[in-house]
Amino acid sequence: MARDRFPRTIVWEVTHSHRTHGWLVLESGSVSYGKATPYLPVIDLLKAYCRIQERDDPRAIRERVAGKLLTLDRTLEPFLRPLLALLDVPVEDAVWDALDPPQRRLRTLEAVKRLLLRESQVQPVLVVFEDLHWIDSETQALLDGLVESLPTARLLLLVNYRPEYQHAWGGKTYYLQLRIDPLPPQSAEELLHALLGDDPTLAPLTRMLIARTEGNPFFLEECVRTLVETQVLVGEREAYRLAKAPHAWQIPATAQAILAARIDRLPPEDKRLLQAASVVGKDVPFALLQAIAESRRSARVASTRRPFLPAEGSRYKAHVTSP
Repeated sequence: MARDRFPRTIVWEVTHSHRTHGWLVLESGSVSYGKATPYLPVIDLLKAYCRIQERDDPRAIRERVAGKLLTLDRTLEPFLRPLLALLDVPVEDAVWDALDPPQRRLRTLEAVKRLLLRESQVQPVLVVFEDLHWIDSETQALLDGLVESLPTARLLLLVNYRPEYQHAWGGKTYYLQLRIDPLPPQSAEELLHALLGDDPTLAPLTRMLIARTEGNPFFLEECVRTLVETQVLVGEREAYRLAKAPHAWQIPATAQAILAARIDRLPPEDKRLLQAASVVGKDVPFALLQAIAESRRSARVASTRRPFLPAEGSRYKAHVTSP
């Protein structure tokens, strides 16, 4: 359930809490295709830390990383080369070139860990890694090393993952696990009441949704959203009423089926844009989206937002804006 609403809500609550006000917050996460790409979440984290932009060329990246590193602590200069190599910036250094792959790996892991630990001496640091069930082995090695250093650092590591993910941190006295299980029937009913309202005619629908979703909060919310989109429910949040008879309640059997149905309901132009973006991956730079879109109109950004199109900003995730 790593990307369901409730784990993500917990992450949002922590990163926006008054308790972490003034902290340096660095967020990254794994993707389903990322296991074959070493350090992918680490690279994203490093780019965020150094404020590297999509348009930055190797020279600009070098300047940003060097400036950040040397301003923090000049004794970190020896780690500049592995960090630049991690960002795919050419490194002209005979000592680095002479290292064999295992030695470069150790230097790279040490460089990222030392950078984060040194930053934590300047200010508290919150590091967020999401979806560890898709993590690559090198990022896992970094986290394992970082976890060992947490007791002496002002650094909080917040992660989420699905039950199949395994790690060796469970025995640490400073490790706390918050398990997100499916909602029991009473809690699921309370959630639906908060979403739908208290119209007594909604009772049969509530019972059906609880049985269909087995208490999965993400699935529950998406089912309600689908019923609103298909005009089975009319009104507004906390005040919905039924507009169609039970035989017209078309609720997909899985969350994946709901998302597929929503894609099918998109206008053709938006669907083509989504299909083009899906080839790239979860995060699509706006400039690249413009280049691959079939028409200028499908790539323009406007204030009207539709499901599955990019959100505001230069990196696009769950939504695209389209005129």
